[in-house]
Amino acid sequence: MKRKILMSILTSITMYTWAQENPSEEAKKKRLDFAKTYFELGGTFFPSFTGKSMVNNEVETFKNSASFNQYLTWGGFHFWGHAELYVTFPLNQTDFKKNDQNSFEHKHSVVTGARFFPWVYQEKKIIPYVGVSWGALDFHQKSKPNEDQPFISKDFMMNYDIGVLYGYRNFSLRLGLNYFPDNKWQYPIDKTNKEEIKTPNFAFQLGLLYSMDTSNNVDKETRDKWNSYPRLSKQTLGSFKFGDFFVGVGPSMSFSLSKSEYNESQFPYLKNKITSKNYFDIAAGYHFYKAGIFTALSFRNPKFETEGYGSKQEIKKTSLALEGNKFLTDYTGFAPYIGINLAYDKLKYTENADNLKQEITFNKIEPGLTIGWDIRPGKNDEALILRTNFRWYPFSEFEVDGKKFKFSQLEYNLIQLVFYPEKLINKKK
Repeated sequence: MKRKILMSILTSITMYTWAQENPSEEAKKKRLDFAKTYFELGGTFFPSFTGKSMVNNEVETFKNSASFNQYLTWGGFHFWGHAELYVTFPLNQTDFKKNDQNSFEHKHSVVTGARFFPWVYQEKKIIPYVGVSWGALDFHQKSKPNEDQPFISKDFMMNYDIGVLYGYRNFSLRLGLNYFPDNKWQYPIDKTNKEEIKTPNFAFQLGLLYSMDTSNNVDKETRDKWNSYPRLSKQTLGSFKFGDFFVGVGPSMSFSLSKSEYNESQFPYLKNKITSKNYFDIAAGYHFYKAGIFTALSFRNPKFETEGYGSKQEIKKTSLALEGNKFLTDYTGFAPYIGINLAYDKLKYTENADNLKQEITFNKIEPGLTIGWDIRPGKNDEALILRTNFRWYPFSEFEVDGKKFKFSQLEYNLIQLVFYPEKLINKKK
């Protein structure tokens, strides 16, 4: 598990070693041409597969329909057209055949994905790619008459894909094939019995991309200055001011990393490792330019839920974290950092089972580790920058009825928009 987490976090960084060409080509590459943002709308075709349910105390098999699962991707072309880095959100599922007795949901999301182009992505050319992603799959069967079967998840999956892109102006067409090596589910068909269900290993992908370049939308003097920075340099290079205040906001998710002793014994048919719903990370802090350090106070309120067969668990967390982070380097605007944080958490655990309700509320101080990166093509000149980070809380847990509920978490702050108001005010003077 730890290896998977580390591999996922470092995927973006290791891609930098892939895009090396001969010296003459390297000399043509400019800092502001390093990346280009895109949005993609598309769908993934999953073949039909066999489902199972419990009918009159006997296991019954049935055919789940083929489906077309729509998605939205937010990503970017990086390394001067040699790679993509992206995240994907599931939107909707369309089944090709209706079944009045049984149906299912099969949601695939990508937390961090990377694709490599052996040849530089260019307009009016068909360019192949290979990719790897850290993703999650949610699976849910609904079988009448109960229809309250649980959602179960695979949260730390390494999936793979191959495909081609064809681009014209700002648009691109994607044709791809996705491979899911971990497709076996021990699905609870009732409170006490589980059956193995195999979802499809392969899925076909079709997507339409729209890309845009915002880094070059500055005057010539500023553009020349930013392009003059060395490929690899300290993030503090060219910093003369002591520092500035900033505020930031962005979407986040939290993943439980440890199995719960309590759930394994009391609710084996519910999720053992719970993933939160989407929430916002809201931060305010101060950036010390010359030191290459920033401190921040971050507010988060994730909510975790799992339910099925008349039982439901809910955890509401309200947290305020104080953190300090140090920038490590700057590679063409990619500025990774590492730091520590201390969070004050208020947790409320609610359990409903067999018409009995239980609530536990408590406060805790949790130490954590922060790893992340900023996108700073203008180093410290820009009023708006993009930030991504992971916060890891390895020691979080509590007790329910004398049994441990492991709550070790990985918070993933997807894309945070960070605003330096004083810089904008100074530019308008």
